[in-house]
This record gives sequence, C-alpha cells and structure tokens, in this order.
Amino acid sequence: MTKVGVLAFTQKGGLLGRVLVDGFAAMGCEAEGYLSERHHVEGMHSFGELDQIVRTVFADRNILVFVGACGIAVRAIAPYIKQKTQDPGVIVVDECGTYAVSLLSGHIGKANAFAEHAARIVGGEAVITTATDRNGVFAVDEWAVDNSLRILTTSAVKEISSRILAGETVGFYAAVPVEGPLPGGLAQTTEAEAGIVVSKRREMRFPITCCLTPMDLVAGMGCKKGKTFRELDAFLRRVFVKNALMPERLGKLCSISDKAEEEGLKKLAQTMRIPFETYTAKALLQAKDHFAASDFVEKQMGVDNVCERSACVGSGGGRKLVGKQAFDGMTIAVYQRKIKISF
Repeated sequence: MTKVGVLAFTQKGGLLGRVLVDGFAAMGCEAEGYLSERHHVEGMHSFGELDQIVRTVFADRNILVFVGACGIAVRAIAPYIKQKTQDPGVIVVDECGTYAVSLLSGHIGKANAFAEHAARIVGGEAVITTATDRNGVFAVDEWAVDNSLRILTTSAVKEISSRILAGETVGFYAAVPVEGPLPGGLAQTTEAEAGIVVSKRREMRFPITCCLTPMDLVAGMGCKKGKTFRELDAFLRRVFVKNALMPERLGKLCSISDKAEEEGLKKLAQTMRIPFETYTAKALLQAKDHFAASDFVEKQMGVDNVCERSACVGSGGGRKLVGKQAFDGMTIAVYQRKIKISF
C-alpha cells in the first residue's frame, strides 16, 4: 500500500490538503495530512517545526505532497535527498489547486503518476518535466517500477535515457521471460555499447549496463520482541547469501499482525524500500503448504508457524525457496511470487 503524506502551511492550504488526503485514501492509499500548528482543519495533524515533520515524513512515506510554493518544498527536502532509488516521490500543489508539479523522483518514486492523481483530485493540471515523458520515448526507470524490477546499476539509467533521447539504439537482453514487442530505441542484442539486462543475478553484458532484477521474493519473518534492525538485517542477509539469493530481489517483508509495530521489522522494510505486510493468525491459518510446526509458537501466537505461513500468504501461495530458518530468537522463510514482466 502506498503511503502518502500531505503537508500544508496555511488555512487555505490545509483545506486543500484535506481534499488531497481524502482523494488519495479513496484510491486505496494510506494517506495522512499535516498542517502548521498556527491553523486548524479537521482531520489534519498539527506540526510545529517544518524540519522535524519533513524529516519524519520523508523517511516514512512513499509520496510526499507539499501544498504551497516549490521553493518551500525544495529547501525543506534538500537535506534528506539521497538517490533516486531511495527518495520518495515529491509533489507540489499550489494553494489554488491549479498545478500539481512532479518535483522529485518522477519515475522510480512515482511522483509523475501521483502528480497526475493529485491533479485529478483537485481539478488542476499536472506538470511533468522529465525529458522521456515530454518527448514520448521509453524510460527504463519507469518501466522497471511498473514491472516490479529493481535497478541494480542506477548510474546507467541516465546514460540509457540520454542515448534513446538522442535517437540511438540501446541493446536489450533478458534472462527471464519478458512479454511484448520491444519499444522504439531498444534492440535484442548484446553487441551495443549500452544496454539493459533483466536477470536474477548481476550480469554486466554491455560496457554500459543498466541491470534490472525481478523483485519476486517474499520474506516472512518472526522474532522475539525488541530484536533490533541490525540483528534482523544481518540474519536476513546471511540466509540470502547462504541460499545464493540476491537481497535486491526481495519485494516484500511479511509477518503476523502481532508484529505490526515491531520497530526492527519496520525499519528493515523501510531501509530496503519494500512493503511490510502483516496478517492475522486466522489469515495465516488459511495458507496451504507444508509448514514447520511449533507448539510453542502456536501457544504464543495462535498459529503454528509465522515465517513460512506469512511468506506463503504474502506471495499469493508462491513457491517455497527457503524453509524456516531460526537463529537467536529470529525466524525467516523465503517464497517466490509470480510476476509478469512486459512492455
């Protein structure tokens, strides 16, 4: 579920912000609104220091919407910008609702798409400035997001886009099934100077390679209360390395609903920029597969297994790749979900 944060600074902005919050919520997003403490609009949370609320929302939300001037947004987010694979999408909507500007992370962060959504909600016009969109050519980073592919070599994205915009042809190689005809600017070859590779491992087949990998793995985790992010992260990575799986393929982290507020698990998902989903014991009991049962876990949680069952549910009944692994009060299992990659 996409998490949206809407920030406003004036009474008029707060009223429009509430419209945006309701509109995004109607789309199925988890939307929260924040308004300067000098004003009040029902349903909008009050904030004091702008720096503090931006720091929190920038780290916690997938989409950040400022209702106000672009200059305010630019100065507010500047200290927290890292790179396009990590930054949330940032949008600015003016107080009159005339324009919704995609400001940061237009493709990977989905700011372009959500600027369009915001414009529809307030009855305004989306402003999209990314060159590939303006020129109507293939954008590899946008295609990656739409197909649940993680970009392993982000430095190559700009080079690929620049060459396509210049009318050059870039190579394309896929070690996994990809449906549909290649778009303009791409050719099925590994002889080009620059190209795109889609694979479940890091394959640098071109001098300049934009390597993409399917985010088709789902990890189910259980843990004792208070397990830290560092402990959970180290455990997960050890299990992935041991089983020759790239952590970059992880697309979702799952657990039981009793662990929904476990800070270590929440931070692990946040750091890896993946959803953290939890399910009730009743929902986990509906999972169909062979699971490593534990009487102790069943007495504590109401279900005989957390990690395997949650990974099974989270993957939509996918294929078990790694059965229950346990270490120092932590458990993990990995399932593979089916994803469709197409042009």
